[in-house]
Amino acid sequence: LSSSFVNCLLQDKTGFIWFGTDDGLNRFDGYEVKVYRNDPNDNSSISENIIWALWEDHAGNLWIGTKSGGLNKYDPITSKFKRWELDSTTAEEINITYIYEDSKHNIWIGTYRNGLYRFNTAQNKFDHWQNTSDNPNLLSANFITSVIEDQNSNIWIATYAGLDKFIPQQADKPFKRIISDFNNPIWYLTKSSFIENTIWMGALNGLFNFDPVNEKLLKISLPEKDALQFANSVSSVAEEHYRNEKILWVGTFGGLVQINLTTGLEKRFLQTKKDDSEIVSNQIHDLIVDRSGVVW
Repeated sequence: LSSSFVNCLLQDKTGFIWFGTDDGLNRFDGYEVKVYRNDPNDNSSISENIIWALWEDHAGNLWIGTKSGGLNKYDPITSKFKRWELDSTTAEEINITYIYEDSKHNIWIGTYRNGLYRFNTAQNKFDHWQNTSDNPNLLSANFITSVIEDQNSNIWIATYAGLDKFIPQQADKPFKRIISDFNNPIWYLTKSSFIENTIWMGALNGLFNFDPVNEKLLKISLPEKDALQFANSVSSVAEEHYRNEKILWVGTFGGLVQINLTTGLEKRFLQTKKDDSEIVSNQIHDLIVDRSGVVW
């Protein structure tokens, strides 16, 4: 890889594994890694090299969010990038933290300090919501960590200070605060294919099963590890079917956790510097299970 620091990853429809790093966008075809970097003399290259967010849309285009706020769309047919710069009401750099496509093909963009954007690709139009001195209660926080759409087409937004629900009919106040806790940032949301009406929620203080229909929250216990800092801070979740068993992989800032939902067995994988076959770091930023069953 072009950098040892990987911020995000995904597997696309054709099977390529993509890694967003601090030194370019990397594509792995199973044999070799191809690196895409910014070329100052080529406007069809990626806008910058520090990649923080990745998403594949319904048409197979790859959307890339960068540290400096450049939104990129990669066309796999032409191998070219199209760029957009997000507008801001402040002079601060806009850091893109998350990208998501909803069922209407809108692209949602979460940022570090500048709130939430929605890009209507058909109209080439951006909507923008953020807390300001004039409207401090619009979002629960301007640090957006994750966005997801449930089976009823509701949009849920995870923030540094809670969980918001998007209600487009309420133009003056389109967000409803469902969970509000400044001491427990929510890091990650993903829909479950194992359990109906379930969104897995990763937060600073653990893993939760969230029911978006009844708006109920259930905490899932993780295997304890004495004196392991941030062992319950969950950054990412992925599901795997293995031999008729349902496996939940949980990335934490205190190692990788495997939960067998069928048998109830749990295991935490840690880096102890005793064995080269151990996980490379206890700080997990993102994880996926690819279509061959390999956990990245």
